[in-house]
Amino acid sequence: MKQNRRQFINRTLAGLATMSVSPGVLGRNITFANESYESKPWIELSKAAYLHNASQISQMSAGKPIVAVLKNNAYGLGEVQVAQLLDQSSHIFGMAVVKDESALAMRSSGVIKPILLMGDFDTALADSLRQQNITLSIFSRESLKKVRQIAKDSSQVVQVALYIDTGLGRMGIPYQEAISIAKEIAGTNHLSITQTFSTLTTPKDFAQVQIDRFEKITNELGKKGVPTGLKHLAPSYSILDISVSHQDAVRPGILLHGSFPLANMSEAEKYPLQVPYCLKAPVIRLEKLKAGDTIGFSRFYQVEQDEWIATLPIGWADGYDSGAENGAKVLLAGELYPVVNVNASHVNVTLGAHTKVRIGDVATLIGPEHSEITPEGFGKLVKGHNYLQINYKESITKQVYETF
Repeated sequence: MKQNRRQFINRTLAGLATMSVSPGVLGRNITFANESYESKPWIELSKAAYLHNASQISQMSAGKPIVAVLKNNAYGLGEVQVAQLLDQSSHIFGMAVVKDESALAMRSSGVIKPILLMGDFDTALADSLRQQNITLSIFSRESLKKVRQIAKDSSQVVQVALYIDTGLGRMGIPYQEAISIAKEIAGTNHLSITQTFSTLTTPKDFAQVQIDRFEKITNELGKKGVPTGLKHLAPSYSILDISVSHQDAVRPGILLHGSFPLANMSEAEKYPLQVPYCLKAPVIRLEKLKAGDTIGFSRFYQVEQDEWIATLPIGWADGYDSGAENGAKVLLAGELYPVVNVNASHVNVTLGAHTKVRIGDVATLIGPEHSEITPEGFGKLVKGHNYLQINYKESITKQVYETF
């Protein structure tokens, strides 16, 4: 079993107790020496928090199984790492992604539960997808041709999902054609419909129209003896707002990561979620600027009195919201400090006229420790949507802990 962060740090401290080192703090490489500190940002993930959130979502949906949407590299938090954690939850039926390489990476990492590919696939990966038992979505007649070719070349049953466009207009078989295409699938050797799904819009009145269309189609298919498999419609917002959308399973994304789809939702009190990740970065530069000095290409921030400025090696090119310079804070050396500038590669933080912060000290930009640095707290301070706060570059290192 993985050790939690506190156990890891305590054991490292015990090993360093007899060494002569310079003062500093623990960075990702766990070192006290200011001459040796981590120079890049990283993300920490909590297994306990992810499993807690899956349990809460199960309660929201009256125990319906969960298809965990981990698209876009799980909003930048690490699709493989998050999938490995959720694979251990009894509430999770399976994972859903939009890229073929993501599905294969999850399976290669040891993820056992079903994996649904909601997007298209490269024909060069067809054999690998079949061999790894990835459920392939049929969202058009063209995609049906590609999947039929896989079935033709295989002696094994290929699991497929019927993806119906009930009105969102961006992906899926137009609902008017869904029954005829489903019948074609059912009549093809070595193809088996194991899931049927659609994607709902946010406006509740039209979402209900979509639900009615979906249920009419699936009911008709049932009468014709065409299997539909596991049926699912509800994204995070609909799970909370439209109980009839729950169908056989629910399909959350942002809820899994500890955020509600809108700020100040009343359900947050009934179903308390946990922030399951921390975004961290070390101080790589520390300089005392003089009154009148400015920071950034546009001279966005002007120093009104002599003050210390810390530089962190993360910026909007890494996925940290540039709006952070309009009011966000970071946790550093046990205190919250304002962000005063964000560029492509760096963040500047003002520390005041006096500081105990040192090069190598670790800042938490997003995390559970204070309300101001949670995803919701960050969103409120920068007046941005929760979804936009999680968009981190895939190259940022991920570390998994049992708990924070």
